[in-house]
Amino acid sequence: MSMDAKARKALNLIQECVAAKRYVVLTHFAKRMDLRGFFWADVLAVINDPGDVRFDGHDRFDRPKWIVCGETIDGLDVGLVCAIDRDERGNVTVFITIY
Repeated sequence: MSMDAKARKALNLIQECVAAKRYVVLTHFAKRMDLRGFFWADVLAVINDPGDVRFDGHDRFDRPKWIVCGETIDGLDVGLVCAIDRDERGNVTVFITIY
């Protein structure tokens, strides 16, 4: 997998946020996980070993949005849409949707 420096930096931030439990899972994301039969382990598999990471503009709160694509533990293709936010304690990843 090749990615540019911005994508690498975003992926590192997302990974750091998840490792530090600095993330928010939106209701929409959780519902999509349930509908598609995904588990948190599937999300972690994609974040830890993505096939592609690309910038997807900004969300409605003007946060940079990234799509992280990869395979689940079972080899299913998955895309995660995440926004990177910042609060008084540091960076936070917001999981918007999964497909």
